[in-house]
Amino acid sequence: MKKIYLPLALAATLALGACSSDNVIDNGGSSPIDLSKGGFVKMSLNLPTDNNRGSRAELNDGLANEYGIKNAYLVLFEGDADNEGAATIKGAYELSNSDFEAVGDSPNHVTLTKRIAFANNTKPTGSNHIYALVALNNNGLFNVNSSHELSFATDVTATEYNTSTKNFINFSKALASTSTDGTTPFASNVATNGIFMTNAPLCTKPGGATEPGAEAKIKTLADVTDNIYTTEAEAKSKPAAEIYVERAVAKVTVQNKTGELVANQNNAASKISYKLYNWAVDNTNKKSYIVRQYDKNWNKLYSDKAADANKYRFVWDTPVNPNATTEANKRYRTAFAQDPEYLTTTANDANYNRIASNASMSTAFGNSTAFGNEHPQYCNENTFQVTAQNQDQTTRVVLGVKMSVPGTTTYDEDLYTINDNKEVVYTKATLAERLKKILLNDPAVNTWAENHKTDASFDITFDPAKADAGATAIKEATFKGKTAAGATEETLKSFTTEQLNKALPNIVRYKGGVAYYAVRIKHFGDSDTPWNKEGQGVTAGGNSLIYPNPSAGASDGWFLGRYGVVRNNWYDISVNKIQTLGDATIPAFTNDPDDVLENYISVSINVLSWSKHTQGADL
Repeated sequence: MKKIYLPLALAATLALGACSSDNVIDNGGSSPIDLSKGGFVKMSLNLPTDNNRGSRAELNDGLANEYGIKNAYLVLFEGDADNEGAATIKGAYELSNSDFEAVGDSPNHVTLTKRIAFANNTKPTGSNHIYALVALNNNGLFNVNSSHELSFATDVTATEYNTSTKNFINFSKALASTSTDGTTPFASNVATNGIFMTNAPLCTKPGGATEPGAEAKIKTLADVTDNIYTTEAEAKSKPAAEIYVERAVAKVTVQNKTGELVANQNNAASKISYKLYNWAVDNTNKKSYIVRQYDKNWNKLYSDKAADANKYRFVWDTPVNPNATTEANKRYRTAFAQDPEYLTTTANDANYNRIASNASMSTAFGNSTAFGNEHPQYCNENTFQVTAQNQDQTTRVVLGVKMSVPGTTTYDEDLYTINDNKEVVYTKATLAERLKKILLNDPAVNTWAENHKTDASFDITFDPAKADAGATAIKEATFKGKTAAGATEETLKSFTTEQLNKALPNIVRYKGGVAYYAVRIKHFGDSDTPWNKEGQGVTAGGNSLIYPNPSAGASDGWFLGRYGVVRNNWYDISVNKIQTLGDATIPAFTNDPDDVLENYISVSINVLSWSKHTQGADL
């Protein structure tokens, strides 16, 4: 179990008070509680233990600063027992680290006592319930004033919440936008501000091998109506109402790797070694909801291609609270999300942070030369329907890979290909040698060369207008030599651009020997959503051919969520092998399906769910 590093991340006891004697709550007893006299709430925050780990994805503690908690807020809503989305805000309260006090020697338990009051000093109406949401590390997304009123920052879009009804559904769909450098506002500076976290939507029934069923409900807020007590002693003696929070970002890491190109391994003279050089997360969503949105209809989606334990993949089969006293109180993780562009079927460039296809990785946002678990990048979640499961809508990792000079282990030299043949790789010297042999096939050139072979040399000059990585061309080819020792050196360069381009067509330059590969990130991936081009009638073409739909709904059942990134999930990329040379520049986007019939690079993507913080409250 990973320890949380600030007191607020452990357990707390709050005193809940109000300014009006009208502020009363019926907690199921014979008499209501008058909040003007003080009501008390006990809150606890714990990490899942090993026996609380789900069976369909690994939980991982992550880095220490991913647990760092810089500030915390409690937001209370009031509404009907069967419709938490319609519950309206009652008040928001900032919690102070200085209010926490450790209990005994346990590193996982502290207490807090704090008096708070509802923002509007009104009591709950009739049989209404009180719901709780916890927000950690708000990263400047919202403010809470002395009257316990919550307002979003100016760069957060919360139109419905601000102009219509201040209820939970409108609160949860407030949109946070990334900065111009592609940084998600939920993790703008993790070391200083922490990662924004808030309640996770959980299911009341398990998935996995069995369908959760129509009676399953999705719960995000914690119903704390029956957890409010008149005395602090009574509150401490009662069980805590549980709140489960999750990080609002996805996490990506890339493991370092060296090896040899598969296509060049059989010939020692052309063998090419490679080493990972840099990487960046690309095509990330510019906007994200404050709270994760989950569609209950996903619970019934079913894949008969997956293993039995993974057939109903959208809900886990192991509860986050296995020690719950009743089955009705158990809660199960949900495994997907609906982002703000989920219903968009055609990619809109304005919705994504993208590295320009002709850019150098060294100038790209997020560019990193550091690999391994200690060097993550964070991004907003990005999900889409199967009909939109295309390369231009999918978050990807761009890998910059350095290639050695063929037949050596020397790196950093420019490399070249001709006419899109990536099986044969040249240096400037070997490219010049090939051109020389072609030009010598001309009888006149060959005669000149024979007559000037004393101190003979041959050199090429590239077109300066195409001097960067990518397409290039030879501007001049020059023979030099003497007719005899002591004679004056003579030069032959009477070759037209057309002649040179015909001799060596479509030259591509790999600046510094760096080739680029795009790895589209899989969410459910090959275990939960196996894609089999031999066994599923896959043919070249659009989504209806790559992701065939032999019966109504089968395409969603088999493939929804195969690609994409979801908050609180860690995507770890490991290169298995590289078949051949990649692209000389950042790979361009296409609207082709995510799965392709051929690929240049083979990778493993391990989806690790970070350990969720478990927080409870008695009110």
